[in-house]
Amino acid sequence: MNAKNQRQEKIRSLIESGHFHTHREFLEILHMEGIDIKQGTLSKDFKELHVIKTRMSDGQYKYVLPGFYLREVQDELVEREIRDFVVSADDAMHQVILKTSAGHASGVCEAIDQGEWPEIVGSVAGENTILLITKSTNQARKTLRRVKRIMQEKRDST
Repeated sequence: MNAKNQRQEKIRSLIESGHFHTHREFLEILHMEGIDIKQGTLSKDFKELHVIKTRMSDGQYKYVLPGFYLREVQDELVEREIRDFVVSADDAMHQVILKTSAGHASGVCEAIDQGEWPEIVGSVAGENTILLITKSTNQARKTLRRVKRIMQEKRDST
């Protein structure tokens, strides 16, 4: 592997394992890792790796790789749909039942499906009710806690 490939692999690894907000932070850590490059080279590497700078939910910016960006965007969409439209949540054995504002079950359900929550094996949406089917009773409780935490964030912010 040539020096450029090694450097880019290190950049990829650093992005996956930490939060970097500026080129300067990145250059400093690369220098500590024994990689001495200039800002222009880092910019070229970012461009080749398709690194983007995205805003996090706390308002700060960070560098991410495309796959991570898509995951973060999807997670934020699911959370927004739950905060905006889910009015109650309960579990029954290995299932979670969400009640939404009228007409919003399908959109919330689609966001959850796209979010690919690993504990959910299937979902069904009606007009204002969503049935989430999980792998086990424990997974249902975990999913319910996750949904209620998101719902609580809405209450805490108002």
